[in-house]
Amino acid sequence: MTRQTRTLPLKRAAHVYLVRDGKLLLVEERMDDGSIFYGLPGGKAQPGETLADAAARQVQEETGLQVSDLTFVSLLEGELLTGTKNECYAMFARFTATAQGEIAPTDPEVVGVKWVPFDQVEGLVRYGPPPECEERNPLIWLPTRDYLAGEARTYYPI
Repeated sequence: MTRQTRTLPLKRAAHVYLVRDGKLLLVEERMDDGSIFYGLPGGKAQPGETLADAAARQVQEETGLQVSDLTFVSLLEGELLTGTKNECYAMFARFTATAQGEIAPTDPEVVGVKWVPFDQVEGLVRYGPPPECEERNPLIWLPTRDYLAGEARTYYPI
């Protein structure tokens, strides 16, 4: 039997767990359908940019905070959104960091930034359609759920 191979676009992104007094910093972004999405600060890496550099840049854009002392927590990797127009091979890193500065987002998609108690984070996450939106895939949130429970693994296959 011949195995077929295919080439998928590669999506590299990095997000940061910023924690203060038992609360996790989340950004509020407006989705294409008008709904509000709560997510970790961070986002896509630019070509040639390391995941740590992408995390620091994206946190500054989305929150106004400067981060230092980034520490790797986990990597989520594999084929994502199989069968949709946005199917890709994803590499999503999660870091912790120290943050300085004042909250002042410059990213126009960010409509708010808030510190959320650990036990309320999952209640803000919307799972489900549209299938082309990886932020609503429960697998994307598994590393965060484990991190908040003190059970983070270093690798999460999709």
